[in-house]
Amino acid sequence: MIITLSQDDRIEHPALFDQMFQSRAAVFHDRLGWDVVVKDGHEVDRYDEQADTVYLLAVDEHQQVRGSLRLLATTGPTMLQSEFRHFFDDDVDVSAPTIWECTRFCVPPVLGRTEQDMGIVSAELLIGLCELCIASGIEFVVGVYDTPMTRIYARIGWCPEVLARARPEIGNITAGIWEATPAVLSTMRQRLAARLRGRPVLVT
Repeated sequence: MIITLSQDDRIEHPALFDQMFQSRAAVFHDRLGWDVVVKDGHEVDRYDEQADTVYLLAVDEHQQVRGSLRLLATTGPTMLQSEFRHFFDDDVDVSAPTIWECTRFCVPPVLGRTEQDMGIVSAELLIGLCELCIASGIEFVVGVYDTPMTRIYARIGWCPEVLARARPEIGNITAGIWEATPAVLSTMRQRLAARLRGRPVLVT
């Protein structure tokens, strides 16, 4: 199940936020070695304090967070405009009311979870994101991702258009933009249904 939360929900749902921030610390700091600030086992940055921050959480029937992502309006401060700006020689300053930034996409590898399980959670999050965009009038999502993730997006059925590639000394990183359309949403739903039935997904 996908849950949408905002800053206003932090008091009402502290356990969900705690799990999300702990998972982010485990993935981005402990596993990937990113230069992020972790305090008391939680990875929280300045964008998590913004009034317009939106989160999508994939939770199971026991209210355990299986994955999460964060959305920011590009009309306000974003990571692409600041922290990630120096990654690219090309201009990646994207700002419009109908374009939002996705960051902190997090699907933690926990004990007993297979690669297929993680792929299903990733697909559920992207389907939830596309549904939210269409319902909210958001036309595009922009973000920075490890370039090898392209094959994962292709398998799920929502590939970004490349905006810029990071300088070689930064790493194999790409800035991309995803268009949220009913056709894309339909494709992702069909592919997830096939995976849940145990059928292979053919990517052309």
